[in-house]
Amino acid sequence: MDSLSALIVLGGGDGKRLGGASKPDLVIRGRRALEWALISQPNIPHVCVVPETVTVPCDVIRVMEDPPKSGPAAGFLTGVDAVKRILGDAYAMPRWIGLVPVDAPLASLCFPRLLEAVAHLAAKGKHVDGVSACADGYRQNLIGIFSLEAVSRFPASEWVNRSMRSLLAELNTVDIEAPASWVADIDTPLDLQRAQTYAIDGELRTEGEGSSE
Repeated sequence: MDSLSALIVLGGGDGKRLGGASKPDLVIRGRRALEWALISQPNIPHVCVVPETVTVPCDVIRVMEDPPKSGPAAGFLTGVDAVKRILGDAYAMPRWIGLVPVDAPLASLCFPRLLEAVAHLAAKGKHVDGVSACADGYRQNLIGIFSLEAVSRFPASEWVNRSMRSLLAELNTVDIEAPASWVADIDTPLDLQRAQTYAIDGELRTEGEGSSE
């Protein structure tokens, strides 16, 4: 397996430690954070879980969990419902979707490793519902790939104000190690300052780490 069928981008929290800034609109090396997430996976449907105050490209599907700000699990599953509508009857086929938070500019670099893990496990007769990125022994609950069939079992309405950690506990998942810089998120002004070194020459890579891994 070498590709995803759709990408879901979670719009992030309220940015309190960033002075209330809109995380999708944070500018990193001349591009909005949202743009970094979207350009990483071209030619597949993109679903952004963001409020109407955030501008999204015309070919991106915007959704919002109900009620708004009711947690990442509800947001993700609302995005899953949107993906199913986009794919129509084809969603029942074996498909994998990606999940990233908008405030982790390099998160999509994890996808090749995660997809490779699924293929490796399948070759050994082992099947999983999802694969999460892990850095320094800590699972990144908002960075992963998931079987669309598996996550479709969970109605968004039943996951209001519940965590992604709780949702992952209901799934058969494995963790795959990734460089810490790939999963680093932006919660503070210092994080934002560091993020300016992530994207060199318009590519998703950091000093000493190639984007082809």
